[in-house]
Amino acid sequence: MTDTMSRIGLHDFFIDGLEEIYDAEKRFMKCFAALGLAAVSKELQHALISHGAVTEKHLGHLEAIMGRFHHQAGAGTCLLVENLTDKASGMIRKIETGTALRDVAIFCLVKVIQHYKIAIYSSLVSLSAEMKHSKVTVLLEECLSDEKDIEEYLTKIASGFIGPAAKEAGLK
Repeated sequence: MTDTMSRIGLHDFFIDGLEEIYDAEKRFMKCFAALGLAAVSKELQHALISHGAVTEKHLGHLEAIMGRFHHQAGAGTCLLVENLTDKASGMIRKIETGTALRDVAIFCLVKVIQHYKIAIYSSLVSLSAEMKHSKVTVLLEECLSDEKDIEEYLTKIASGFIGPAAKEAGLK
């Protein structure tokens, strides 16, 4: 009986994680689009705006996964996600338009968001694999891989705006 109860608890925990990342993906898709429009660097703009297509794919995967468990997507919310999206809109208002500093701030915030998403997807992959949901695990691994790819790309292009921001600040 204890084993059955722990599996039920683990399943509920897994579903909560799916709800959380679903809510996060929806909110961050809007946030990334706004940050992309606020960015100065064309590469950063493109990375953030084009990530919307990847996010749409993730939302589709998450809806399919929750459907497998007879659970409707969209039931959960996350206060951390709300705080990060609020921080993004506040940052856009505070930092002068057209400056490299704005791109640095956007980059730093998006890195935090990407690390959050990577952590959630990584946890969900582990839980799914442990519960022997192999088809679900494959979909979650794909989402995780996509998030790692965008995080890596953002790191690669960062020198293009961090250096100019340092120069604007008189540090170079």
